[in-house]
Amino acid sequence: MSGKSTTLRALHGVALLGLSCGIFLSCGSEEAPSETTGTAAENRGEPMNIVLVSIDSVRRDHLSVYGHKAQYAPEVPVTPNLEALAAEGVVFEDAWTTSSWTLPSHMSLMTGLSDRRHGVETDSFKLDPLRTTLAENLSEAGWNTAGYYSGPYLDAKFGFGRGFDDYQSGMLSVEEFGLQLEQERIRRVQQGRKPMDPEFVKRMVDRRSHMDITSPRINQLGKEFLAEQNEDKPFFLFLHYFDAHYDHIPWRMEEGLDERFDPGYDKTKEGAFDGVNWYFDPRVMDLQIPFTRHIGERDLDHVLALYDAEINWVDRHIGDIIQTLKDQGKWENTILMVISDHGDEFFDHNSIGHRSTLFAEQCRIPMILRVPGETPGGRRVPAISRIYDVAPTLLDFGGAPRLSEAEGASLRETIDGRGQPRFAMQRIFSGGHRASRGGMNVRDGWRNGRFSVVREFGYDQEKTTESHIAVKAKKRRDTGDSFLVFDRAQD
Repeated sequence: MSGKSTTLRALHGVALLGLSCGIFLSCGSEEAPSETTGTAAENRGEPMNIVLVSIDSVRRDHLSVYGHKAQYAPEVPVTPNLEALAAEGVVFEDAWTTSSWTLPSHMSLMTGLSDRRHGVETDSFKLDPLRTTLAENLSEAGWNTAGYYSGPYLDAKFGFGRGFDDYQSGMLSVEEFGLQLEQERIRRVQQGRKPMDPEFVKRMVDRRSHMDITSPRINQLGKEFLAEQNEDKPFFLFLHYFDAHYDHIPWRMEEGLDERFDPGYDKTKEGAFDGVNWYFDPRVMDLQIPFTRHIGERDLDHVLALYDAEINWVDRHIGDIIQTLKDQGKWENTILMVISDHGDEFFDHNSIGHRSTLFAEQCRIPMILRVPGETPGGRRVPAISRIYDVAPTLLDFGGAPRLSEAEGASLRETIDGRGQPRFAMQRIFSGGHRASRGGMNVRDGWRNGRFSVVREFGYDQEKTTESHIAVKAKKRRDTGDSFLVFDRAQD
């Protein structure tokens, strides 16, 4: 999908058909699980361990497993451990998330439900107690369960902790982060830069996850859990890695990591970018509407190199977990799924970050699955898959009961080339993607193997106040704009 895409009015019938089934009615999966065939693990007679890895803010086209090469260091593979995993498992070429930000997409990951169905679409909501999560299902079926996360929107208050025997954050406390801010202040003084003003410090405390380095802590927690597991019971381990999320600061993760992916960039020049405060830096773009890009092409390329370096850092930590499973003799009885919750934009559609649009750079995601003895090594699956297919797939291969209310379905038949075609739904029901924009950002999208349909809603500003935004969305009205319909075979 490109920025120069045109509206295909001749395909209005496709748009209406897709939207009526895929968005308005939330029809669910086209592919019903077989009632006559047991799960793979049930047929084998034993349950399997499950490790689910979520990498925050990683777009599909920046992983070497999907063919990406770092612009200024093409000889350095960005994700060698994921490439090795793909050689033993299957790579889903056309995987889609449900939204372009963390909270709703992870809730879909954990429930097998689309955003409309699970309802956790803004910060004001948590999962309905009557819904069942993947962890709850596995815990009730006899699995030991643990989850370790590193971003604020995975907090247990939204319902993510349900079903986990141990669910912990790997983020720094406010006090610990204060020490890091002091180090940043000293660094700026040493570089002769303007010192941090109190307002900047306050904003950084609110955004401390952007500057935190969490992958080592997530791995420590995960490895401690794995060390406690034995063959008496299967286990489910969820690991969430946040370090590829902005700010893009690989030089804080490992000295020289930024230079490894962009050795020719002059970090001493006036106005050089180091990735700090990336999303809110006025040197990048105007923070008021209309957004105007200011960053030059070479500096933007450098930030993309920093992004690649951070993805490489996370890949190494995933490789460390894989090696731990091997060292402990658990690898051949452990399912591993690696997925991203959403991607990031780097001026693909005239902005940066995420939680703003439903285009491919934010919603098409990597997905890799290895099931020992089940998934054929090195297979690439071209058919559509969805983030809400993950829970049903893991339960199917793991040998656990199904989530009866899930809209997603196991990908087992899709992997084998026998599955029916699927469609994928996306949605944003959120505040504006910058505070200055204000109001609501309401969009929905529908994809199948041939077409993508995306549309944006307006809302009645006079009847929708700040206090109404979370609960008065029915006040919104359509903008009257045409559907954006893309022929994926051409655009």
